[in-house]
Amino acid sequence: MNIKYLIALALAGLLAMSSIAYAGESLNAYFTVNYITYLNPNGQVNNYYIEYTLSIYNNEPRSIPLNVSMSILPYSSVIYTSPAATAINNNMVTWIITLRPYSEEVLDVRFKPVYTLLPIATLDYGGVLVNGSSVNSTVVNGNVGTNVEIFINTTNQLPFPIVTTITLTRQSGLFYEYNITPTITQDLLGYEVDYWLFNTENVTSMSLNMITENMGPWHSIRINPITVQTSIDLNESIKALNESINSLNSTLNQLVSFSSTVINASSLSSNYTTQFFQLIALLNQTAQVLGASAYLINSTLMVEGLLQAQLVELKVALSTEGGQILGTEVSVISQIRSLLGPIANNQQSYINELNTLKQDLLQIESSTNNATLISEINNAITIINQLEGSLTALTQLYNGLGAVQDELTSTQAQVNQAVNGLNYAIAAANESETLIISISNNLYLLHNELLNLTNQLLATYLSISSYQTRALSYMAQVNNYEEEIRSMIVNDEVEETVLNTLAKQYLSYVSINETNVSTDVTVEETFIINMPSIVNTQYLLQLINATTAQGNETQSPRTIGIVVNGYYGYFLIMGIAVSIMLILILIRKFRY
Repeated sequence: MNIKYLIALALAGLLAMSSIAYAGESLNAYFTVNYITYLNPNGQVNNYYIEYTLSIYNNEPRSIPLNVSMSILPYSSVIYTSPAATAINNNMVTWIITLRPYSEEVLDVRFKPVYTLLPIATLDYGGVLVNGSSVNSTVVNGNVGTNVEIFINTTNQLPFPIVTTITLTRQSGLFYEYNITPTITQDLLGYEVDYWLFNTENVTSMSLNMITENMGPWHSIRINPITVQTSIDLNESIKALNESINSLNSTLNQLVSFSSTVINASSLSSNYTTQFFQLIALLNQTAQVLGASAYLINSTLMVEGLLQAQLVELKVALSTEGGQILGTEVSVISQIRSLLGPIANNQQSYINELNTLKQDLLQIESSTNNATLISEINNAITIINQLEGSLTALTQLYNGLGAVQDELTSTQAQVNQAVNGLNYAIAAANESETLIISISNNLYLLHNELLNLTNQLLATYLSISSYQTRALSYMAQVNNYEEEIRSMIVNDEVEETVLNTLAKQYLSYVSINETNVSTDVTVEETFIINMPSIVNTQYLLQLINATTAQGNETQSPRTIGIVVNGYYGYFLIMGIAVSIMLILILIRKFRY
């Protein structure tokens, strides 16, 4: 039994050691550094201190002993710690605590440095104005209708955005006017609190007016302070920069892919341009040959009509000129079909490549908001559709030329038959005349078709040349976009490096069990602007005179009680005496 008990104790000790050894993996921490400045109504600093707040969360079902240290600035004086620090040595504040399972501990130290730091932003409000004039006191003379105004300007000192929060607790007796509607309004413990939230990249400005409507029984009102806080969550900012860098890299890769696609398409269009130019020249030459052939056949027909007796000469003409012409045409058409063959046979492949290019353009169009780039992409897609139509037309021409080639071969056989028929009868001349007319008409039709096709190819050639010009323009624009994105990536990477450096600097102020605990860092600056109190000095002077007159008379305790109750119980006799002294000081200040 004793052995089992010892084994259980040993296991418990090992578990406790393991909980200490791996405490860093079981904790989450949030470290906030807040630079707090108190300002009086004329913009002078009343008080300044720095506050460190460390929130530690235990995510484990066991207690974790912690030794936490915070390093404050040298030569600083500690104002406050919560909970009470275990030790304060020079510029090191230490707590030794035990964090219970699934619990949170908040450690706080407030200290006053020997110099003022404003690492995030600066506040400029130029002092508080009362009825348009600046004030040099925390108490000013006023009455119902007194207008108190303040202009707040917050300037960001960092190269990346910060969050600015302006807080105002409303109070009765004041009417509020502002140039910007509050972002949030909440009811806290019966008080209405307005919040203004700004994403400050450079400067955030707003103005606030407070007009007295009711001075209360004391004919005075103390205006609540206004709080201006700037902050930056370093971890969230680093995360946002990472996401921005990844997004920019993705966009850059898409642009590079688009550039490659445009280059390939431009190279392909260059090949098409050369082929189209050669084909246009060949078709133009063929059309001229067909026109000359039709003219020659018509000339032969005229000779036959005039000299039907000279059948032998017609036979020679058909055997030599007609046969050579038809042979030439068959040869020319065969050459044209051999040139068109690679295009017609690879039509589907070309169309697939053009469709791929079109899909890439559509994808880029969906990922950009640049109207110029979208317009140019739509023009490129129109040209691609025209190219697909031209490829279809070329394939149809290729098939049509095959039919014409077959027809010319058949016609040549018919000419041979006509020549042989001339050996038998003169009557065959009429049949030969009809055949020659048919050949002539067919040659003229083919001549016109080739001219139309030449014009179509010429238009396509011009479109391809225009596309190449636009492609070069696109490439220049895309290259500019790529350079801009690369510049943005470099800027974001520099900002990320600066933020990481700041985070490491602030994390060096905290030590938790001398381990690397996952800690988020937030840096804040809080400016608390004390507003003036509005006091109706004339009323208080009358109150002083009345009180003095009553003091000169012999009053019974009962009479004094009646006087006190006449003022609704708002002050005691000692309070009246102190108030009289303060008011006399104020009256002297206002008079002199």
